Amino acid sequence: MTYTLIIDEKQTNTVILPATLQASRQTSAAFGSLVTPCRVISSPRLVDRVIVSHDVARCLSIPFAADVHVFLTDEAVHFGPLVGILTAGFTKSLHRPVGSRSFFFAKLLAQEKQVGGFAFLFGAPHIDWENGMTNGYFYTERGWERHTVPLPNVVYNRLPNRRVEKEEAFQTMTKTLQTTYGIPIFNGCFFNKWDIYRRLALHPKAQPYLPATSAHVTQHTIEQFLARYREAYIKPADGSLGRGIYHVAKKNAYECRFRDESGEIQTVLFPTAMAVWHHLLAHAPLHRYVIQQAVPLLAVNGRPADFRVHVNKNEHGIWQVSAIAAKIAGKQSITTHMNSGGIVKTLEEIFPDAVEREIMLARLSDAALTLSRCLDEASETLIGEIGFDLGVDQQGRIWMFEANSKPGRSIFKHPKLKDADERTARLPLAYAVHLSKTAITEPEALWPC
Repeated sequence: MTYTLIIDEKQTNTVILPATLQASRQTSAAFGSLVTPCRVISSPRLVDRVIVSHDVARCLSIPFAADVHVFLTDEAVHFGPLVGILTAGFTKSLHRPVGSRSFFFAKLLAQEKQVGGFAFLFGAPHIDWENGMTNGYFYTERGWERHTVPLPNVVYNRLPNRRVEKEEAFQTMTKTLQTTYGIPIFNGCFFNKWDIYRRLALHPKAQPYLPATSAHVTQHTIEQFLARYREAYIKPADGSLGRGIYHVAKKNAYECRFRDESGEIQTVLFPTAMAVWHHLLAHAPLHRYVIQQAVPLLAVNGRPADFRVHVNKNEHGIWQVSAIAAKIAGKQSITTHMNSGGIVKTLEEIFPDAVEREIMLARLSDAALTLSRCLDEASETLIGEIGFDLGVDQQGRIWMFEANSKPGRSIFKHPKLKDADERTARLPLAYAVHLSKTAITEPEALWPC
């Protein structure tokens, strides 16, 4: 339940709560990382409102009135949550603080009205470590605004790429937030394909969904994979958006297909697997690649199709499927990525028969939720959102090709996926409420000794 937080200009050093919250011993109020002593009283006349005197609001740096959640501990009343969304690439423009990504973040932050609490955008340069404050970007009815607030209750990591993620400033900042301040961070890093495969391969429930994969791309493994599967993909372990992927196949000769620097698909034939390997060695850092079994996919109008299944943890910390869409490969493309000419279709467009569609929806959902739970169990970090690329082969078996901790938004350009777009923006904030409550009221559940 959320409560409308009202800042009272007449009262002093006081917080008034609905009697239903059963506050009794609390002697202070908290917002984010700030705590201030105050008088805490209850009123039976308040039902869905909380009143905070202006001086308490000022001490806590509450930026404006809003609908909030209220969490009680033995000592304090916590208002919030205060959710920091971490990113990089800030500009000097208040109207477009992160350039072309500002629209996405505006949609994300606008969901705080549905969820309750305060959410803001920030980067490493915006933290004042000396005073424990953050100069964050809030999106309001008036547009983008900057407010200085305490360090957040929880951080949702939306750093744009791996290069930024590896910078020392961000590594130091996230470590300090977690270890010094005890602030949970979810989706803290990009996934590595081999690491994800290795973790899932140990889980019996995940194993049926995994295509054969190896981190050793050698002449021998190329020969092995092509002898067994006839086709394979060789791709960067830390890649994204389909960049740097090679498709190799054994036909009359050894065939290698890839997208060149100009975006054109090239096909090169080789007499032996050794020749393929030497070609790849000359063009790709194979020690950072994996080789993966190719799967003969379900086809739509003669073109291979796979499925993006977006999953999120909800306000109870439970995984749910938030969006599913089909991605159909572009003409002659080796992947279904949008930047390679792929197109997005809804399940209704792919499976016009309602019964067939419901069966496929249930099977894809079950696979994604199973994989999410397995990955969660195998991870040492907090995960609240995953984008899976799942395929269905010509015998109906479901395969997992990739898991993304910073899933792209390209599928949501489809006009019939507007509701899913909003849902996938709302759920990270809903999970942040759950995570904040846990960190405040049951910290041992997040930070076991």
